[in-house]
Amino acid sequence: MKKSKHTSSALKALLIASALCLTSISTAADPSDTQLTRNKTVAFGPYVALSIDSDIVKDVKVTDEGRIYLLLNPVHKEKEIVLKNSSTLKSGYRKWFNGEYELVSPASQGKAPNEYTDWVETTGNYIEYYMDGKLILHLGKASVVNQ
Repeated sequence: MKKSKHTSSALKALLIASALCLTSISTAADPSDTQLTRNKTVAFGPYVALSIDSDIVKDVKVTDEGRIYLLLNPVHKEKEIVLKNSSTLKSGYRKWFNGEYELVSPASQGKAPNEYTDWVETTGNYIEYYMDGKLILHLGKASVVNQ
């Protein structure tokens, strides 16, 4: 079957346009991945996620007793997590039970992949979780955030 020059050019243009379209879709920033919008909040017990890095944090579990557990992407389970808790948003930091403003959850807790981290509990209104200096999860009590 003989192809015309016009058909070949049109097909080539269609393939290029399709590739460009797919590239723009796959590289577009999805704000729901790292920063939740006001229209989309995720609740975990009495907390709502103000921001979450879903590449690292796969799930958050809060028990009836107020213990908070994280389920991390197995690629990141060997990394240290630093926690801060506060009374007000990004300020008014409080000391943890050990007398420090930052609580360090050591790397390599010996957890199996897809097993929740050790728990933490606080009466603070906000909890910030950092990994490698980057905020990976920010929780706020829904009763305070929704005021």
